[in-house]
Amino acid sequence: MTQSTLLVLVIGIVVVLIVIGLIAALTGRRGPRLRALPDESRDRFARSWQAIEARFIEDPRAAVQEADKTVVMMLSERGATLDEHRHLPRDMRMAREAAASDQGRQGTEGMRVAMVHYKRVVDDAVGTERMKRGDYRREVAS
Repeated sequence: MTQSTLLVLVIGIVVVLIVIGLIAALTGRRGPRLRALPDESRDRFARSWQAIEARFIEDPRAAVQEADKTVVMMLSERGATLDEHRHLPRDMRMAREAAASDQGRQGTEGMRVAMVHYKRVVDDAVGTERMKRGDYRREVAS
């Protein structure tokens, strides 16, 4: 093996190690991956969400508070660390900001926006298809 071949080999190894280090650093910044919920938990949270949405019509503020508690329980069950604001999912931060905004304190628009963001977190954990299943829909009198 010549010196130039050895030099090229060493440079190649160094480049590969740098790339691996960069990939590890970038994926580490995203935080830990949340684990999937078991089927029974998904069903339970889907039913809870349906009840929360139904409550929104009568009492938007209480529904938003219940949505926040439900999402916190769901994320905790998935292994999230919720001790700092920056560790919260983006939609949860946006939901809390909407509920605390002037529109959230003085009217229902901020509460509606908060519910949309909470629903995205629930959909991510439970699955959109499970939320659309017929057995979770409210019955409507005809």
